Amino acid sequence: MHISTIARTMLGVLGLVASRVPSLETRFHLRARLDGPWPHGPFLWLHGASLGECRMLLSVAKCLKKDIPECPRILITTQKVEVLAYLKTLPSDIKFALAPADTPFSLSPFFSAVKPLALVLAENELWPGYLSTMRKLPLRSSVALVSGRFNRFIFPSLLSSIGFASMQTGSDLQRLQVASENQIQPSVIGGDWKLLSWARSGKEVAPPKDPVIDTAFLSMHFKEWTSLIKMILASVKRHESVAVIPRCLEEVQKFRDAFREHELSVVDYPLVQKGTVTLVTEFGLTPEILSKSAAAVVGGSFARGLGVHDFWEPLQFGLSTFVGPYAKGQKETVEALLREGVITRLRSAADYSLRRPADYNRIEKFLFHERE
Repeated sequence: MHISTIARTMLGVLGLVASRVPSLETRFHLRARLDGPWPHGPFLWLHGASLGECRMLLSVAKCLKKDIPECPRILITTQKVEVLAYLKTLPSDIKFALAPADTPFSLSPFFSAVKPLALVLAENELWPGYLSTMRKLPLRSSVALVSGRFNRFIFPSLLSSIGFASMQTGSDLQRLQVASENQIQPSVIGGDWKLLSWARSGKEVAPPKDPVIDTAFLSMHFKEWTSLIKMILASVKRHESVAVIPRCLEEVQKFRDAFREHELSVVDYPLVQKGTVTLVTEFGLTPEILSKSAAAVVGGSFARGLGVHDFWEPLQFGLSTFVGPYAKGQKETVEALLREGVITRLRSAADYSLRRPADYNRIEKFLFHERE
């Protein structure tokens, strides 16, 4: 038995035990991950972790359906319960489901129901069980990795399941080729596929006219509170309007209470007022908010250990875009954007008061390159 199978079986047993704890079951929906139910296929299976990856895969799915007349039905799975709830509100003939746990006794019923024809993975969602089970299909290399990020993988032999890889950077591609012993062909540098819909749309980069929100704080974690509150207080002191989009909806109340402890006025979006914090309490509103904003600060970059979130989205709107001192998961891309003057790094919250608008022409030029 492969060592990954043993490890995944043990994790499955632990998950089953944890599912009997009401608080854990309510929060993580462990039984649904272990036992389903899952929709009945066959499907082309697309899998992502959280909202950013799943929105990107939704763009991929729409492009596939447009470009391939005989495209099979598509299933998108996610690791996040709240993301699944949001995806199910979208008008679409695409199916959505919670991803199966990476255990042998979960993947077996999942594959029996879904009957995946092939699997498209987003970024770095390289689950050993997914890869090993896909090797059982008649199609020799039945997995594609898109918008890939890669550092290392403890079971390199399983990478032979991948028949196509489009990696975000040359370094990602090089590391993948070394780990797979150059078995993955074709493999290309394809940039970040979060830009896919925008790139194919032909839309120009144009800053919003007459923005009502001075700064939008995107995908902020409560772990970033120390930096966030300093930046918010600096904005309020200038009588600016700010919007805060929490990364996790379960942290909305924590943000609300913390702002009020600092005697800040808090309103819920869509209400926006000068000198007031607008708190966003729903998924899927980021594009609407960016269309009304002058600048954006990207979360996940103000606390060590988090991963910087989607900086491409505010750039598509032509906004001055700021990231914090950390860029876990996207260091090379962030460094390239910094070198080109497309985004600005805030080394600390104190830099926020000294920030300057970005050069719009540089943003436009860089995004044109990424579109190509």
